[in-house]
Amino acid sequence: MNANLLIMTNERLSALFDGVIAIAITLLVLELKIPEVQGNTEFLLHDALREQIPEIVAWIISFFMIARIWQEQHIIWVYISGCDRWSIILTFFLLAACSLIPFGSNLVGKYPDSPFVVLIFSVLMVVNGLLVAALAAYVIHNDHLHRERGQVMILKNRVIYLAPVIPAIGAFAVFLAYEEHPLIGVSMWLIEPLALFVYHQVKGNVEI
Repeated sequence: MNANLLIMTNERLSALFDGVIAIAITLLVLELKIPEVQGNTEFLLHDALREQIPEIVAWIISFFMIARIWQEQHIIWVYISGCDRWSIILTFFLLAACSLIPFGSNLVGKYPDSPFVVLIFSVLMVVNGLLVAALAAYVIHNDHLHRERGQVMILKNRVIYLAPVIPAIGAFAVFLAYEEHPLIGVSMWLIEPLALFVYHQVKGNVEI
């Protein structure tokens, strides 16, 4: 098979990706349990909900990161006319990595005092970010995928941003998990939108 042959439209792969994302988001929320309390309901409910803070933090971060992955993937598809063999393979690798995010989130919720769990969670996030960057880079270097010539600058900006920033956040999160507290470490993933904003400003408000 010719690797440069377009064998699938964007719509079919996009529908599959959206379905996996929807399932991953659903699995995240299943870890948030409704507390069962008796007696002084308000007091006990407050304590029960406070005990779920690690699960809530993990849900917020994981939901946001899954949304970011979905956003990045669909921006890539805006600029391609179809999918070839390698773009499909890369997308399936990304789907596999994305489907593991609920696993990492559940680990953080169940073992909030374990720095090693933050390491696992961060590795999953970094792998997802690098796979998005790899797919964008593949599209950039293969003209047969381009919807129109010359529309790759936005994708180049995404690769320039994702390739160094996502691993840097992951390393910082793991460092703080071991040096301070695991929940502080995993919360560092919330600085990703700030990093995106700063990069946007540095690039002179070029769309990324």
